[in-house]
Amino acid sequence: MRNEARKPKSRMISFRVDEDYLSRLDALAQQTSYSRAEVLRRCLVGAPLKSTVDAQALTEVARVRADLNRIGGLLKLAIREGVSDPSSHNRLNLELLDSILQVRRAVERLAGRR
Repeated sequence: MRNEARKPKSRMISFRVDEDYLSRLDALAQQTSYSRAEVLRRCLVGAPLKSTVDAQALTEVARVRADLNRIGGLLKLAIREGVSDPSSHNRLNLELLDSILQVRRAVERLAGRR
């Protein structure tokens, strides 16, 4: 926010809204991890409301991507060295399936389907 953020907050306002407005305000507060008051302050000064839900989902996707790279490297090594241990193959397959499910969940969160 601009200079308004540095001024002491000495005035209080109170007003009524219907359930729809309250639900929308609460949804914005939850998505941005701001309080209701902070959402309204930011709207008044035209400051952006950045979704922390999207940021969390993107962080999760990045983490899963790193896991997939690690699993891919292990699979490549197993193929190159001819590892025939079935338990290693099963473990890598389970890790790969788990990572795929995590990617799917993160993408669904980003798409708003939760």
